[in-house]
Amino acid sequence: MRLEPTVAEIMTPNPEVVAPGDRLQQAAQEMELRYIRHLPVVDASGALCGLLSERDLHAADERLRVRDVMAADVKTVTSQTPAYEAAYLILRDKIGCLPVVSDVGRLVGIVTESDFVRLAYTMLGGRVPIDELELEEDQAERV
Repeated sequence: MRLEPTVAEIMTPNPEVVAPGDRLQQAAQEMELRYIRHLPVVDASGALCGLLSERDLHAADERLRVRDVMAADVKTVTSQTPAYEAAYLILRDKIGCLPVVSDVGRLVGIVTESDFVRLAYTMLGGRVPIDELELEEDQAERV
C-alpha cells in the first residue's frame, strides 16, 4: 500500500444496504447478522438517499420504516478521495463512516473507522496479513 492511499484502497466495496421503505426490524436484523453498525440507504437505482446507524435504531420503534429515522443529509466521498481527507471528515464530524459514491451518486462502497484502524495497523508494521486479521475479527465478533 502506498503512503497516501485513496478511499478505494481501504473501503468496503458493495456494502450491505437497505431501502427507504424497509422496516427497521429488518434493518436491525441485518446489522446484527452482519456485525455492522451502519447501513447505507439506497433507492431502486442504487443512488444513495441516506444512512441508517445502529444508534438510530436504539431510539426508534422497530415497526417504523427506514425512511422515518435515517439521516438524509449524509457526507460522502468518492473512491478517488485521498484517505487522509476521509479520515479528516470522520474525525471533524465525529461520524463512524462515509458512504463512497460514484460521480452520479450511486453507492459503490463505505469507508469506516475500522478501515482506518486496519490501515494504521498495516502502516505501523502489523505482522498478521490483513485477510487473516479480518478472519480473526469475524471470529471474535461472533463470540
